[in-house]
Amino acid sequence: MPSIVSTGIGSGLDIAGIVQSLVAAEGQPVETRIAQQESRAQAKLSAFGSLKSALSDFRDKLDTMRTLEKFLSRKASSGNEDRFTVSAGTNALPASYDLEVVQLAQAQKLTSGAFVDADAVVGTGTLTIQIGAETMDLTIDGTNSTLAGIRDAINAATDNPGVSATIVNANSGSYLIVTGEATGAANSITISQAGGDGGLSALEYDPGMGLTSMTESIAAQDALVRIDGLDVMSESNTIAGAVQGVTINVLEDSGGGTDALLVENDDQAAKDLVSGFVESYNALVNIFDNLTSYDAENEIAAPLVGDSTLRGIRDQIRRELSVGVEDLDATFSTLSEVGVEVQLDGTLNLNTERLDTVVAEDFVKFGQLFSTTDGFATRLYDLTDGYLSSDGIIESRTQGLTATIDGYSDDREALNDRLASLETRLLRQFNALDSLLAQLTSTSNFLTQQLSTLPGAGNQESS
Repeated sequence: MPSIVSTGIGSGLDIAGIVQSLVAAEGQPVETRIAQQESRAQAKLSAFGSLKSALSDFRDKLDTMRTLEKFLSRKASSGNEDRFTVSAGTNALPASYDLEVVQLAQAQKLTSGAFVDADAVVGTGTLTIQIGAETMDLTIDGTNSTLAGIRDAINAATDNPGVSATIVNANSGSYLIVTGEATGAANSITISQAGGDGGLSALEYDPGMGLTSMTESIAAQDALVRIDGLDVMSESNTIAGAVQGVTINVLEDSGGGTDALLVENDDQAAKDLVSGFVESYNALVNIFDNLTSYDAENEIAAPLVGDSTLRGIRDQIRRELSVGVEDLDATFSTLSEVGVEVQLDGTLNLNTERLDTVVAEDFVKFGQLFSTTDGFATRLYDLTDGYLSSDGIIESRTQGLTATIDGYSDDREALNDRLASLETRLLRQFNALDSLLAQLTSTSNFLTQQLSTLPGAGNQESS
């Protein structure tokens, strides 16, 4: 049978309580130190997470700004958006034009003669529909020889060259309508037939061959616009490239008049890029300040006070802001010269009046100030991207702190093992003492009993 050990029986002491108190007294200072160090490491790890997030936001803003096309945004406007709308790409050049919409592009529409109804039999044979070089041959037989059957055969054909068929049931009868899907004169439709009973000749249309059984209700035609008196034609109502970098969407003819088409530099878009840059940088500065602040009144330090990594990042970014762009060949080469000014607290401020002047006077060079290989956005992007890379300094610090925190877990486990060993040793020692005291007590009681039986012991007690 296993032995049952009860502590404190011999001495009357609360040996378990004493041992627990001694073990706690031994472990508490070490546990407190581990907890404090772990808390500080966790705070630093969280701080580097905040720094990484702010640097990532700043880098994303710079990533956009290091592309010159983002600065060279153009805007185009129409003098009459009921007649045409316009949009401009980055390769458009500022200019103004007079534009007349002479005609819109149209898809051809053909209408058959009247039939009794949609179920009327037209005929059998091969019906050939052609648009440009695309041709479709439909076999029309007893299963689909009605007006409705031919309509369905056209719409269901897998080699359809680009037409759709419908039926209009009018007071005068039912009519097959064949409509081209694409606009432009090159997309004219021809319909011919061969073989069968000859009834399909009622659907033929090829004016060049003298076939006009169907009637052209809408002609296939190109759009025609006149830009500063010069004719420009297009298969569709979207005209790209007539004016460099400009897309024109025509909506209705101008009735012989003209309207202005204006292409301008989008100054506001360029200024918005810089404004976003300033806001993102100031947010980064705010993170720097929050992570390195010290509350003297309450004696509370932020987690990265005195941290050399953060200080190095902050100082290097500040230095890059103060270094001008070489070989720009412009009247400006620094941020302050275009209205981006450094304040006493390290944040940036926009001098909008100066910014407006620079953008208006030298739109392209302004964009190059940020986007060339030596530009501010390019240099700062490369710098921040290096900090954030997988082998960068922030990742290195993060991994180091994570390893440190893991080490505290190991320290805590080692402490628990040591305290468990100490508890076992103390219990063994106190139980040995308890056993000795029990023996001494037993001996004392025995001697007392024996002495009490000696002659004269009772007299001594009574006297």
